Amino acid sequence: MKFPSLHILKINFAIAAFALCVSSQASAACPEPASGHLAICQPSANSTIYQVPHFEATANPTSGSITNMKVYIDNKLIFQNGGGSLDLFEGGVSNGTHHLVINAWDDFGRLYQASENFSVTGNLPFTCSVTGVGVRICSPADGSAVSQDVGFSAGFKGNTAIKFVRMYLDSADVFDFAPTSGQNSIVGTVSAGANSAPGNHILTIIAWDTNNTVYKSSVSIKTYYEAGCSPKGNTCNPGIYQTTPNDGDDVQSPFRVNASVQNNTASITAMKAYLNGIQVGASSGPTFDQPISAAKGTHILVIQAWDTAGKLYRLTENVNVQ
Repeated sequence: MKFPSLHILKINFAIAAFALCVSSQASAACPEPASGHLAICQPSANSTIYQVPHFEATANPTSGSITNMKVYIDNKLIFQNGGGSLDLFEGGVSNGTHHLVINAWDDFGRLYQASENFSVTGNLPFTCSVTGVGVRICSPADGSAVSQDVGFSAGFKGNTAIKFVRMYLDSADVFDFAPTSGQNSIVGTVSAGANSAPGNHILTIIAWDTNNTVYKSSVSIKTYYEAGCSPKGNTCNPGIYQTTPNDGDDVQSPFRVNASVQNNTASITAMKAYLNGIQVGASSGPTFDQPISAAKGTHILVIQAWDTAGKLYRLTENVNVQ
């Protein structure tokens, strides 16, 4: 999940989009454009973002001051504020390609505009449709690696209405649910625990209709340790904790990547860093501290580690090279 402090600690079924506007999680540095222009500094055009996009923009009026800015995704207004700059983390953006438009107006009523396309990956599907009858698991995909906080998206349809749904991790019952009338899909997260301990698992979802006909689907997954701390107390998960960069940071190439495995359950044998899926660095212990060179634009940074027990640790975030 994107922000360790926001890890879901109980099963939840939030499907509605949400907006998150924060400035403390990233270093924002959007240079002012030439007079009479609006510039989008992040995300870069045609880039792919992991889960939550960070929007940065600045407008420089011909004269006067910028009084209003509006952000549109796929022709829908999702945020507005006063002033000439924008620094927004926008949650609830579905996977796929989107069109971003940012408009600004000065106190003379003049419009300044910039637009681009960007893509999002890594989010749970908001819905999961089923063709015919049965259970369909849209996420996680079979054979995928997922956080020990196991997010899932599933659809179900019976010959009669589905009255009950149950999910197993291996042989453990981790989720029970009675759909409301007409409901045919579910999105949720099962918190980290002994049943989802890092390693190989079988995730199975079973549904029963009102005639007690049984429908079933299974996928194989591999769970990994993901950093995160309880909002109450001092308990933190085993995981990779970064010092720099933070998610959504603006950096200059080469930029320093500093992260370490903490609270690990066995000795760390290797760490590797990947930028857009390409390995860009490696270390042989629990600390990674190296400069990374990258082209200008927004990139997905993944850091992985392995311990002597074969367990996987993973950190994923976005970084914007200016």
